[in-house]
Amino acid sequence: MVSVVSVCNRALSKIGDEIQIASLDDSSKPARYCKILYPEIRDMVLRGYPWRFALKRYVLAPLSDPPLFGFQYQFSMPADCLRIWKVVDACSYQVEGKRILSDTDIFAFIGISRIENPDEFDSFFAEALAVKMAAELAVPLAASVSLKNELYKEFRDVVQQAKTLSAMEGMQETFSQSGWLESRG
Repeated sequence: MVSVVSVCNRALSKIGDEIQIASLDDSSKPARYCKILYPEIRDMVLRGYPWRFALKRYVLAPLSDPPLFGFQYQFSMPADCLRIWKVVDACSYQVEGKRILSDTDIFAFIGISRIENPDEFDSFFAEALAVKMAAELAVPLAASVSLKNELYKEFRDVVQQAKTLSAMEGMQETFSQSGWLESRG
């Protein structure tokens, strides 16, 4: 079972820290750093790639006040949405702060949502998060820039593996006989 503490302990083990934490509220230096960095790095790793477990569909109604210029409608970005991934009907839009501007009166999209419950994490995401945490902890806890750089390379490799697997889970093209192949039957 994945937990915030297990992700942090995995990160600490990757930098060679012998201290394992029991809670983010421990008084140890590693626990204090993990408590500060974890939410920010979790959101950063979620936002950086459309992890399938974090995809969510949204349909928004416009706010009552239109934007000053450039677009006809504005929408409030959902609080749990970290990034817009795909927009329905390929309408043009622009994100400005916590607002989405568009010329469509209903804004429908697939976004990357903030997933806080580690039980919902994909195993590759949990590993990527631990490696990214380790990279960020390498300098303050291990005083090693070279280790940080190695861990960033490992992070990119884990994300690349996740991309490959994710591509296999999407819509698959099916082969069907057509044309001259059918005539051979």
